[in-house]
Amino acid sequence: MKKKILLIIIISAVILSGCKSLFTREGNLLSDAINAKSRGDYQASVLNVVESVRIDNEYADAIMFLQKTYPEANSYYSQKIEERKSANGKFTNDEIVKYFQYLQTINESVKTLPMLYDPQTKEQLSFSYTDYRSELERYNEFAAEDHYQEGIRLMKLKGRENARNASREFDTALSYVAGYKDAVKRAEKSLEDATQVIAFFPFQNNAWNIPTDKFSDLIQNAAISRLLGDKEVMKFTKIIDRGMQENLMAEQIESMSSLMDDKSRVEIGQLLNSNIFLTGSIEASELIGPSTTMNQYHRKSTIEVVQEVLASPYKSDGSEEEDPYKSSETTTQISYKDIHADVYHYTKFIRFNVTITYKAVDVETGAILLSNTINIEETDSSEWAEWSGDNGALRGEDWSLINSHESIVKTPQQLASAAATSIGGTLADELKTILK
Repeated sequence: MKKKILLIIIISAVILSGCKSLFTREGNLLSDAINAKSRGDYQASVLNVVESVRIDNEYADAIMFLQKTYPEANSYYSQKIEERKSANGKFTNDEIVKYFQYLQTINESVKTLPMLYDPQTKEQLSFSYTDYRSELERYNEFAAEDHYQEGIRLMKLKGRENARNASREFDTALSYVAGYKDAVKRAEKSLEDATQVIAFFPFQNNAWNIPTDKFSDLIQNAAISRLLGDKEVMKFTKIIDRGMQENLMAEQIESMSSLMDDKSRVEIGQLLNSNIFLTGSIEASELIGPSTTMNQYHRKSTIEVVQEVLASPYKSDGSEEEDPYKSSETTTQISYKDIHADVYHYTKFIRFNVTITYKAVDVETGAILLSNTINIEETDSSEWAEWSGDNGALRGEDWSLINSHESIVKTPQQLASAAATSIGGTLADELKTILK
C-alpha cells in the first residue's frame, strides 16, 4: 500500500513539473506566448514569455522558447519595415513606426531580464539587443509630416466633413510628435470649422393634460444629457448654453410663432451663432388613472369528511334485539362536503401616453435636416387580493395575490418624467445621425 501511494506521488510530481501551463502563472504565460506566436503576434509572444521567465528564471521550456522566438521576432519586424519602406502606399510611415515600436519594446524587455542559463548546456545565456529610439524618432517625424500635409490639403477643401477629417489628421500628427509645427493651431481651426452648433428651442405645448409644466424642459435635458455622454459626437458638436438662449430670445423674439418664420429663422440662428436649431411640439397626451378595478371570483372545492361513529347495537338480522358484543364497537363513515370562498381581485392601473413632433433645421438654408414623430407610453400597475369564506377553497394563484398586498403606483408626474426621459433619449439618438 505504501509503495502504491509513493508511486502516485512520484507520478503526480512528474505531471506537475511538465504541465506548468495548467497550474502556474508562468505556465499560463508561456501558453499565451505560444498562442500569440501562432497567430503572428511576435510582440505579445516575446512579452509573455519574458514575463514567464521573470517569475521563474529556471523554467526550461520558457527559456528555450525565448531563445528561439526572440531572434525570430526581431527578424520578422525588421523584414516588415523593409517591405513598407519600398511600398508606395499612403501613410506607410505609420506602419513603419508601429514596427519600430514593436522592436523597441521587445528589445527593452529582454535587456532587463535576470541572468539566465541554457537548460541543456548550463552555460550563461547572452541576448543581443538594439536600441531603436533614434529610428523611431525619425520615422515619427515622417509620419507626423504625412498627416500634417494631409490636414493642410483637406483644409483647402470646402465642407464640414473635410474640416472634420483635417482636424483628425492634425491630431494624428500631434500624436506622433507633440507640438509638431503649427498643427495645434491648425487642428483648432479645423475643429472650429467642423463643429456644428445646435440650439434647442422650447417645444410648443398643444396638449392640455400634461401632468407637469416642465415637460418640454425634461425632454430637452434628457436629450442634451444623452448627447453630452457621446464623446465622438461632442468632439464636433457644441450645444448653446440655455441661459444665453433665453436672454437673446427675450430681447429679439416677440412670440413663439416667429420661430417658424423663414426670415426670422436665419436671424435667430445668427444671434445664437448656431448652425442647427431644433424645435417641436407636444401634439397629444392621454392620462388614464390612477384607477382601481375589482373582479370577484367564486371558488368551490369538495373535501372528504371522515367520522368515527358507534356501531349499531342491534343484530344484523334486522331484529330489534340488541347484540351485546356490538354495543362498544365503532365504524368509520366517509362523506363529502362542498366548501366555498370568494376572492376579490384588485388592480390599480395608471397610463400616460404622449406624442411629440420635432424638426432639426439648417439655419443657413432653412432646410429640414431631420424630422420625426415620437410616441411614448409609460404604465404602472399594482395587483392584490382579499378573500372571505373557507380558505380551503382558495387556489395557489389566489394566495400569491393575497400575500402581495396593495402597493403604491407611480404618480402622473413620475410617469410624465419617465416619458420625457425616453423621448429625450430617442431624440438624441436620432440627432446623432446628422451630428456624426
